[in-house]
Amino acid sequence: MTVRWIDDVRARAERDRPPATAPGPPGSPGSAGDVTRVVLRCPDGLGPARDVAGVLARPAESVAPAVVLLHGGGGRAEPRWARDWAARGHVALALDLGAARAAGGARRPARLDHDDIFAAVAEHSWLAQATEAAADAVSLLRALPGVDPRAVGVCGVSWGGYLAFLLAAADPRLRYAVGVYAAGQLARDGAWSALLGDLPAAVSHRWTDAFDLAGHAPSIAAPSLWLTGTTDPCFPLDAFDATSALPAGPVTRRIVPGLEHGHEPAWRLAEPFAFASSVLGRGPALPAVGAACVTAGGVRAELGPAAPVLAAELHHTGDTGAWTSRRWQRRTAMIDGTTVRADVPAGGFSAAFLSVQGPAGTSTTGLLTGCDAGTGRGTKGEPLCSVAGNRTW
Repeated sequence: MTVRWIDDVRARAERDRPPATAPGPPGSPGSAGDVTRVVLRCPDGLGPARDVAGVLARPAESVAPAVVLLHGGGGRAEPRWARDWAARGHVALALDLGAARAAGGARRPARLDHDDIFAAVAEHSWLAQATEAAADAVSLLRALPGVDPRAVGVCGVSWGGYLAFLLAAADPRLRYAVGVYAAGQLARDGAWSALLGDLPAAVSHRWTDAFDLAGHAPSIAAPSLWLTGTTDPCFPLDAFDATSALPAGPVTRRIVPGLEHGHEPAWRLAEPFAFASSVLGRGPALPAVGAACVTAGGVRAELGPAAPVLAAELHHTGDTGAWTSRRWQRRTAMIDGTTVRADVPAGGFSAAFLSVQGPAGTSTTGLLTGCDAGTGRGTKGEPLCSVAGNRTW
């Protein structure tokens, strides 16, 4: 099918026309001090014109980069999140995507319902309209006094991360995209496969063709940062690994052992800020590590030249079955010049990944699966290598 909704997002990016704005409701949270409440009058696209609320925070700098912040299910436009980015030198616009309403019409429920995401009419679903609104937010930021229009990025959490990458696939104005927990291949496994399975088969296939991130990720050209936890319940680790290997542009990945799924844990991560600063030339580069391979000598990967590596670890599990219930262990890896290496644990592993830490943060290789101890071969005797590392060098 022709994915019309993504064409509309591309057209909005090409027009680069900021939406009209209005002050938010008086006395609403975040309307005082360094955070301003704003309402975007998003023009009609595949659906009717609609109002999208947000909070805008500014740094002390007279000219600064900017970022669009996208929440996940159950989230709202959080002044605290916008302030965190402003404190690091960014003009930050956090959107309230769950509370969008038709222009002049009744406000929808303030919290995002997952039924909105898997709406039967795919072209008019929440994902399409939210991505359109995010593109309008980019246009608004680029037109604001005090914003460097060449330095606008996007950062999202959970479904907001999913949106961030959908937007990056369609909007070439973005300098970078950050998504925490997001992945595609939703019909295969994880929390959303049952919801897709409950839809009529034709509708489920239509949704997958139109909106599954795996179909759009190859079009992401801007540098992207993908973060998740080892046991994330919404976007399984294997789907995360496969989807994050697809973008055409540079990819940095971070798998955080035990990271809980939620807005608060995501906001505490240092890597999104460090990554944005690095891409914009305002901070040091994150460490880069290439694809990991398993040989008879252990697990190894090549390091990139952009940043020094201070420490490295191999994270591994021998468990199989659901990713949410696998137990992970770690062991110190050795750094030898431009190579990082770790011994294969006794008994092998069902999955593993290497992580390296530098002064500006941590990055991770792709996922390795199904290794037999000491053989360097998969369970069927095939050589074992990950699909990709962090292609930032």
